[in-house]
Amino acid sequence: MPHLKVESLSAHYGRVQALDNVSLEAEKGSIVALIGANGAGKTTLMMSLSGVLTPSTGTIEFEGKRLERSSPEQIVSWGLSHCPEGRRVWPKMTVLENLEMGAISVTDKSKVAERLEWSFSTFPILAERRRQMAGSLSGGEQQMLAIARALMPSPRLLMLDEPSLGLAPIMVEKVVDIVREIRSTGTTVLLVEQNAFMALSLSDYTYVLETGKIRLFGPSAELMENDEVRQAYLGV
Repeated sequence: MPHLKVESLSAHYGRVQALDNVSLEAEKGSIVALIGANGAGKTTLMMSLSGVLTPSTGTIEFEGKRLERSSPEQIVSWGLSHCPEGRRVWPKMTVLENLEMGAISVTDKSKVAERLEWSFSTFPILAERRRQMAGSLSGGEQQMLAIARALMPSPRLLMLDEPSLGLAPIMVEKVVDIVREIRSTGTTVLLVEQNAFMALSLSDYTYVLETGKIRLFGPSAELMENDEVRQAYLGV
């Protein structure tokens, strides 16, 4: 049984249809990528999965639980976490405060302390900057903070929306390493990424979204060799 299963999902913004009959699956411990141009519906899908947007039709199932009418708070408590596009750290709060806010649903203070220790060991720059205002961090440091914050509740499925956007190449490599490390802990990763080469290289399975519909899907290694994908997304 898939860890995450989305069936026939449609979503609207008013009268505008943003997702049209989208279906996808993610196996436990896998990295599943979603690629496509701006406006393809990638972020809308992530918002639907995290409970920010209520889909018009279709179902979302995670570990046997139905999510499509659940609140974001409920979804986080069930083990899904969303690292949104554009980082969106709280700029006038310290790094430590941002991380603590990421664990707001965790009632056991000892677990919060454990997660903070894990975050600071995994992201040493955040340990150095723990008392610094998040808004004063570099773009790459803010992305590290956003990912660490999303990991504070110990999610079993992490949704990453455009984690490499606007980052220097050396920081993109750091993000890739972090995603691999997250997967090595058994966490499933759903990766939305405009950097198609990075997404295909990093993931096990990929879905190509165009104008709200799944256009292509398959093992990432196979799509990397697909002529249509190579021309449209890899510039080959």
